[in-house]
Amino acid sequence: MKKLLLSGVALLAATQIATARDVTVALSSDLRSSNPGVNRDGNTDSVILHIVEGLVGYNNGGEVKPLLAKSFETSADGLTYTFKLRTDVKFHNGKPLTADDVVWNWTRYLKPDTKWTCLKDFAEGGAAAVTGVTAVDPATVEIKLAKPSAVFLGLMSRPECGFTGIISPDSVAADGSFDKPIGTGPFQWGEWKKGEYIHLNKFADYVSPENNGQPDGMVGSKRPLVDGVKFMIIPDASTIKAGLQSGVLDTAEISPDLIPEFKESEKTQLIVARNNGKNLFYIQTRDKVLSKPGVRRAMAMALDLDQLVAAASNGTGEANGSMVSQDSVYFSETQKKRLPYDIEAAKKELADAGYNGEPISIIANKRGNVPSFPAAVMAQAMMQQAGLNVQIEVLDYATQVDRRRSGNYQVISQSVSPRLDPALMYAFYVGNKDENASLMWDDPKAIELMKAAYVEADPAKRQTIFDEFHALMLKEMPGIFLYDMVDVWGATKALKGQPVWQSNARLWEVSVEE
Repeated sequence: MKKLLLSGVALLAATQIATARDVTVALSSDLRSSNPGVNRDGNTDSVILHIVEGLVGYNNGGEVKPLLAKSFETSADGLTYTFKLRTDVKFHNGKPLTADDVVWNWTRYLKPDTKWTCLKDFAEGGAAAVTGVTAVDPATVEIKLAKPSAVFLGLMSRPECGFTGIISPDSVAADGSFDKPIGTGPFQWGEWKKGEYIHLNKFADYVSPENNGQPDGMVGSKRPLVDGVKFMIIPDASTIKAGLQSGVLDTAEISPDLIPEFKESEKTQLIVARNNGKNLFYIQTRDKVLSKPGVRRAMAMALDLDQLVAAASNGTGEANGSMVSQDSVYFSETQKKRLPYDIEAAKKELADAGYNGEPISIIANKRGNVPSFPAAVMAQAMMQQAGLNVQIEVLDYATQVDRRRSGNYQVISQSVSPRLDPALMYAFYVGNKDENASLMWDDPKAIELMKAAYVEADPAKRQTIFDEFHALMLKEMPGIFLYDMVDVWGATKALKGQPVWQSNARLWEVSVEE
């Protein structure tokens, strides 16, 4: 094993010499596809983010802002979106962006043969069904919906959708097959040596959308400050650590147990960035014991959440009992409320609910980059103080996912990836459990509020919906939200800028000092 690790570092060193002015980042697995929104995973999304851009994108607060569009407006009935395109945008092949390009892209995305991951959302019957895309003039695009949708723009901006990236028609070969992504982003497609690396080149003609000089989510200032980006495929955590410490890697995600070492090192720096993902205890509300809200509330009140989060996150997290991220524009004073830590009150809730020591099992996994197991261990000890008979069942991650999807569990300690619009986050948990056993909460009022959030576009009215939803959640406690996920990355001291956003590598406005 030692010989293998050393050879991996040697390969990295050789690569660094060849591309000294690139920024080099590690990925734990190879790219699945270079086709935006098709055959993707999280690492694929990180690469595609640098190459393509959509009409709109999320900012840090979860608001959707213009990106390739310089502005957009919605008709009074909510059925027509009109996008005015920027006139300073070029594709990587030098051709200017036009409305016809946008129409071509949407036509392609909506064809089943493209196998776009997000087709179901925009096809007939979807949350934002598109009925037509028209080029009004060379710089104006009109998109019509079958019904009003407050999440249309947010759905377009999702990583899973390939950011609904607008690519040049030249990305597709004459026979209609996909060739390579010719986008508009700050970096352009270079070389993919499968199993080893993906190299992107700086796009010298890139122009950022209107901004205040700072990076801001997917928008803001997006200058490519290095000659290129090399994504090295390195599944082994020890090789990544060695690469960062030797300087042949510039930045990468690291295991949380390395936090003290990277924080104190003279050669490396620690980068901690909160994202909109969630760490939580999923509760099966149809379980015989846990179907009683009093038992679920008692579980929550037995937790000293601040202490649990500090321990489970290695001091990087901050307790948040809401489904809404602390960085969201919708994280209000109401969203900050959570049930108090009160052992005696928890015991009373259990007595009133008729709880009689029945066993409660928390399923956890031991993946190193999530707090599933340590959070479960802390919760077990705290809940036992209130008289709850809590046990822990450790499963591999794939089996844990299968159990959740089948509904065969009592409590699951898990993490959920970022969704920046609260309504989209709700949709992962709320709905008809007879139709989808993986859902957590099927309360009729909760479903009604979620559906309202999908339609209501007015921010003030949406805030009211989200606040009412949170108050209902504290009453019913279908799950216990612990804290927003945290990205933990290491980097060399030479790296300047913020290389991670919402669990994606983000290498614009990042440089490496020689």
